[in-house]
Amino acid sequence: MVAGFLFLPLLLLGSVTLGNQTMLPVDNLFQWQPWQSAAAELDVTQPQNGLLTDLLIENFAWKRFAVDSIKAGDIPLWNPYLFAGMPFLATGQHGMLYPFSWLFFLMPIPKAYGWYALSQLWLAGTLMYVYGRILHMKRASAYIAGLIYQGSGFMLASTAVFPMIIGAAAWLPLLLACIELIMRDWRLEIESQAQPSTARRPRLTVLWVALGSVALGLQILAGHIEITYYTLLIMGMYGGWRVAYCAWRNRAAYPLRVLLLRPMGWLLAMVLVGLLLGAVQFVPFYEVGQLNFRSGETTLAQVRSYAFPARRLLTFALPNFFGSPAQQSYVDAFTGEAVALPGTSEWGIKNYVEGGLTWGFCRFSLSCSVCLATGLSVIGCRLAVIGYQVLRPPICNLQSALCNLSDGHRPAFLRR
Repeated sequence: MVAGFLFLPLLLLGSVTLGNQTMLPVDNLFQWQPWQSAAAELDVTQPQNGLLTDLLIENFAWKRFAVDSIKAGDIPLWNPYLFAGMPFLATGQHGMLYPFSWLFFLMPIPKAYGWYALSQLWLAGTLMYVYGRILHMKRASAYIAGLIYQGSGFMLASTAVFPMIIGAAAWLPLLLACIELIMRDWRLEIESQAQPSTARRPRLTVLWVALGSVALGLQILAGHIEITYYTLLIMGMYGGWRVAYCAWRNRAAYPLRVLLLRPMGWLLAMVLVGLLLGAVQFVPFYEVGQLNFRSGETTLAQVRSYAFPARRLLTFALPNFFGSPAQQSYVDAFTGEAVALPGTSEWGIKNYVEGGLTWGFCRFSLSCSVCLATGLSVIGCRLAVIGYQVLRPPICNLQSALCNLSDGHRPAFLRR
């Protein structure tokens, strides 16, 4: 089942992992000199997708600098090639402290992008499957949940531009799973105290706290502090709801203080240890953030203006309703012919990466179709077995009767 989560990533990224292509949008370089001077000679008119430029002029530059520095025996604390020099390792978005980023040291950087993306999409699907199973979902249901998560619009759009985002977002299901397991152990502890005669099951709370701490530390090292912020918010709301629910169910038997303090202590310990594990990246990043020229310059009104307009709800079901930066033409609905555009077809308020909000109906339908076909196959096999068991006695009786009526020369299909 876990290997099944490689299907979608390989389907999307096969050419940049097993093939000879790269995820880097190299054609975007022809927007600037000196490459622009050779654009006409090489018949390059416009980039296939101009929105992917950050992957090339930012992320690739970070990876190249980090790899070259390590190979030269230097720790890349300072980048002298930007402005008059600036901190590098402290900024975090390079993600070079993240274990999966070590792929960039083991293979050529253009090829490593494909394998990194594949590994993170696989990880996201697998961890969502694990979370589903912990919630007592059936295997097929948990598998569908994993496919939807790894194939969501947010994950796929971020894969193409910001590898550090999917690296951070992939760990959310495991963190929620650890919260669930901690609360489950606490519920079993309460039940065993209420009924001392029942057999005590082993408690693994410390293990779940340790696992969640490691997951949070890795999530921080992935290199996108906004996703860490969102993850902590979701963990807080989810953990608060689970603690409140457990306390409400057992409020008559135990004091509220007893019901709240211990589980909240375990959850807080998981978060604090996780922050400590990621402190090697988080603390320097916080220090650099205090010196950022944007600090304190954004007003609440500006932040609220970043919100999605109401019409953007359409993209939950129709992600290309406002066009796509990768499409430079449209199909005429009356003639069926492709009509070229001077730019791209995108005309939405938010760009395609920031507005990647699709619910994933197509992926959900595909997943349901696969599971339905599998289920029908299993049902068909079971019905065949049942039918064989039901029909075998009369068929055997009929065979014996035909054999008795024959002159000893049995038909070939009735011979034993």
